[in-house]
Amino acid sequence: MTRQVISLHGRPVTFLEAGRGCGGPVVVLLHGLASSSKTWSETLPLLGRTMHVIAPDLLGHGESAKPRSGDYSLGAYAAGLRDLLVVLGFERVTIVGHSFGGGVAMQFAYQFPELTARLVLVASGGLAMRSRWRCERRRYRAQRWSCGSPPPSLLAGSSG
Repeated sequence: MTRQVISLHGRPVTFLEAGRGCGGPVVVLLHGLASSSKTWSETLPLLGRTMHVIAPDLLGHGESAKPRSGDYSLGAYAAGLRDLLVVLGFERVTIVGHSFGGGVAMQFAYQFPELTARLVLVASGGLAMRSRWRCERRRYRAQRWSCGSPPPSLLAGSSG
C-alpha cells in the first residue's frame, strides 16, 4: 500500500493505493465525514491482492486540500472524484462508500453512470428519509395490529 499525492485543479489530493498492476478491477473506497482514507488502511492490502484499489482523502479531509471557499456539495464531491479518476486513467470503477462517502458514491453513480461499474454502500448516509419512512410505517402497522386483528393482506401472505 502506498500514499500518493497529485495536484488536481491546483489543489493537493491524497489517496492510498494498493494492487496497481494486478490486472483486477478498479475499486474506489470513500470514507465518511470527518474521516480520511485511513478508514480503509486495513482493508486496502487485502483487496489489493486481486484488485486495483484507491482510497482518496475527500476535499476537506485527511491530507487533501481544505479550502475555505471550496464547494462541499455532494455534486462537487462527485465531480472531483470523476476528475481524479480521469487523471488516473480509470474508465469504469466500483465505488464503495461508507457513511458520508456512501452519499458521495450514490451521487457519483447518478451523475456519472458511464464511469460506474458497481455501487456498494456500507452503513451509508443519504438514506435517512426512506429509512425513517419505513420505521414510521412499521410503527403504524404495530399500533394497528395491537388494536385488533392483523390486516387481511398479512393473513393472505402478502407483505403489503
